[in-house]
Amino acid sequence: MVKLSVVVPIYNVEDYLAKCLDSIMNQTFSDFECIMVNDGTKDNSDKIALEYQNKDRRFKLLNKANGGLSDARNAGMAIAKGKYIYFADSDDFLELDLFEKCIAKLEATDSDMVIFDVYQYYLKTNSKEIIRNKYDENKVYNLKDNKDIICNILNAAWNKMYKRSLFTDNNIIYPFGCYYEDLGTTYRLLLKCKKIAFVNEALYNYLVDRPGNITSAFNFNVYHVLDMVKITCDYYKEMGVYDDYYEELKFLAGINILECLKKTRNCDDQKMVEKYIDVCFFDINNNFPEFPKCKYQILRQKNDWIYAHKNVLKFYLRVRKLWH
Repeated sequence: MVKLSVVVPIYNVEDYLAKCLDSIMNQTFSDFECIMVNDGTKDNSDKIALEYQNKDRRFKLLNKANGGLSDARNAGMAIAKGKYIYFADSDDFLELDLFEKCIAKLEATDSDMVIFDVYQYYLKTNSKEIIRNKYDENKVYNLKDNKDIICNILNAAWNKMYKRSLFTDNNIIYPFGCYYEDLGTTYRLLLKCKKIAFVNEALYNYLVDRPGNITSAFNFNVYHVLDMVKITCDYYKEMGVYDDYYEELKFLAGINILECLKKTRNCDDQKMVEKYIDVCFFDINNNFPEFPKCKYQILRQKNDWIYAHKNVLKFYLRVRKLWH
């Protein structure tokens, strides 16, 4: 049985896939299987993946109908055999010692999850900057004693490695058909971790500015943020700890919803924008009536106060439209 299962969902990434798979194939830790999930790609990505299957027995191609990133991850996880599991996005690439350092940390500490720093990689300028975690790699943490972990880590799946049993024993999978799926998954996993470890080193390269990246896009998918917040909050309620983590969950909901509200600047459909704003503030006020007041700083940037108040935001967007 392999030590590590790596799941790589693939959809229309022919320009980036080989670099991603090379960075997996050339890892300094070799006891892994790489499950490449072709999620109904429409370009030549499946052919590239097949080449890797043919030249390296550790690479396995799973073909399926298009179901989105969550469905592809879940499909890969369903056939994974490793004690540990890792999810890589197929348009990014890994530092070559990622597996070695994460496995070593997980085994040395018997942790359920290890979280590491990442590079934000900018294609246009061929430059990168590090997003660092504030936690000490020489210590082991748990959420009960360190609630602020909820507020200080990335939502992302790809800067974490897990015991596969963390998913299977707790019946946790990625929400089907949703964007922002990591927001609806990571914090459920954290709650179930007995031990959380960190590696204070950047081990992953996230392509920030590739064409097609959804980071700045405003469309109906932004509603999924509200769904993911609900999934997370409902889970904490189900586990009977919602009140214990109320301030942390308020912060998590607040910053993620604010980031989506900022995307309204990129939409010309005023009716769609105003409806989204109404829905967001209905949810926020219903769940966190004292928002944006919080134990943690939700308004972190100069103009965040605009996006934290419904009527101010609507007025700002109307005026901004006139200027442009």
